[in-house]
Amino acid sequence: ELQAKSERTRRDARVMTAKRLVGAQRDADARLDELLALRATLRTRSSELDARKAALGARRSALAADNGGGDVRPSDRIKLNVGGCRVVTTRDTLTLFPGTRLAALFSGRWESRLQRDRNGRIFMDVNPTAFKKILDFHQFAKIASSEDPPPRPTAPEDLEAVLAAQLTFFGLTAMFERAPAAA
Repeated sequence: ELQAKSERTRRDARVMTAKRLVGAQRDADARLDELLALRATLRTRSSELDARKAALGARRSALAADNGGGDVRPSDRIKLNVGGCRVVTTRDTLTLFPGTRLAALFSGRWESRLQRDRNGRIFMDVNPTAFKKILDFHQFAKIASSEDPPPRPTAPEDLEAVLAAQLTFFGLTAMFERAPAAA
């Protein structure tokens, strides 16, 4: 009888183990089905995103064709007529601070829409002295360390309001909210 009881205990243990294995297999199969469904969803979403990316690329190309900017490089020399003064700089200097109006103007997206003088220079109807202060700031920022950024540009008292207006117009004021002014 002891042997029969021992055999039943082993058989019950095997049955319980088998039931646990069957349950684990069902759980694994259910999880696999979930993962396969998730993979199918992700593949569909990826295809949708690829289609959107292609559509945006086509739109970007169309805008570039309409407005210029199809063949621009950061190293492009930009010739400006700033309030009657000739200024030459590079595109990467003017676009140093992404998200600003100045960067947007010279990003290349609007190249054929920018007003030009009779010599082909981009015409900017702004005060040249104040603009030169902004350009000097950009040039200084290109070589300054991030730990010691250049201070806000300043101008003589009679031009300080003009400089402040140009900083606002070109979208550059936010970067100076915490920065000290130059002496």
